[in-house]
Amino acid sequence: MQKHLSNYEIGKIGEDAVSLYLERTNHIVLERNYRNRLGEIDIIFVDGNTLVFGEVKTRTSNKFGEPREAIDRRKINKILAVAKVYISNKRIVNVDIRFDVFEVMYHQRKIKHIKDAYMGGGFH
Repeated sequence: MQKHLSNYEIGKIGEDAVSLYLERTNHIVLERNYRNRLGEIDIIFVDGNTLVFGEVKTRTSNKFGEPREAIDRRKINKILAVAKVYISNKRIVNVDIRFDVFEVMYHQRKIKHIKDAYMGGGFH
């Protein structure tokens, strides 16, 4: 009998898959589930000379739309605020910054990496 996984467990599996994907594609993962008083960022990594803040959305189906559609303006603003605090706390200067989204389709075992997914509070 197959165990029913919770949304938390499915999300964790998706984040683990993205972390492994990044490591296998020669990216340096700096943080996973970074939290501060403003919120959380799923994964922070380096892509060449670029510091990247990544949001991972894992779904078992597209029944409720594409995974990235779960990221609304409020969530984007929260991620931007958390990233700003991270950069300040780590005293990071003179580095390119990017915000990516990873769509993980659990049953299909697919990861879609959307680079520069949102700028200035909205998708482009």
